[in-house]
Amino acid sequence: MKSLRTIIIVLAVAAIAAPAWAQCPSAIGTWSTTDGTMIGGRASEAWCGAGGNPLMPGQPGNTENAMSWNGSVLGGQWHIWGMSIDAVGAILLNDSVVAGDGSRTYLTNYDGGQFWLTKDHTWGDGLIDLVGQIHNYQVIATVTYEGGAAVGATSNITFSGTFDSCPSMNDCELRFAIANAMLIWRSGSPTAMPLNYPPFLCGANGGELFDVCCITLDILCAVDDEPTTWGSLKALYR
Repeated sequence: MKSLRTIIIVLAVAAIAAPAWAQCPSAIGTWSTTDGTMIGGRASEAWCGAGGNPLMPGQPGNTENAMSWNGSVLGGQWHIWGMSIDAVGAILLNDSVVAGDGSRTYLTNYDGGQFWLTKDHTWGDGLIDLVGQIHNYQVIATVTYEGGAAVGATSNITFSGTFDSCPSMNDCELRFAIANAMLIWRSGSPTAMPLNYPPFLCGANGGELFDVCCITLDILCAVDDEPTTWGSLKALYR
């Protein structure tokens, strides 16, 4: 019959090694569309009209949904969703519009959100997908106007995230910078809504669609995510 000490060690291995191996990233480093180590994507921003606000860009409650896109499969490599504009809404930083022509730059902070990374890429172990919570999601967008109408928008997007079920001692963090998200369609446009874009969230039937490129993703951990060794565990229970 196994001794109590052996049983304790086995349970410790199950409790410590499994989450670190299965729920934390299998690699740390940088992935980018610029060197082909990850793919770009597409995004939607639903005009949710929270709190009675009009259905339009930049309003509190409007919610983003972004997925990878390889030309045929949507959301096969990464997915971030559920980020909603905070109560302040879009803040005007610069306005160069004169007689209806020019540009305006806005800063927008978002609350909440989640991320998903496939297990089948080099950051994963091939067994368990990586999921977590989004923090500090921020967008700086420059909107170009002609004749008083918005004709284009380019956004710089940054955020961080923490991995679910990853031991706190590993302190793993996701840093995701989307250098360019380009507006390609908006509700009210005379052209038909394009296909194969992430659906609008919050039950909205209107909003904006974007192409996403020039992405850089960093995964950093404070300590190595290798399981604690059998020898070091035995030392704890001597």
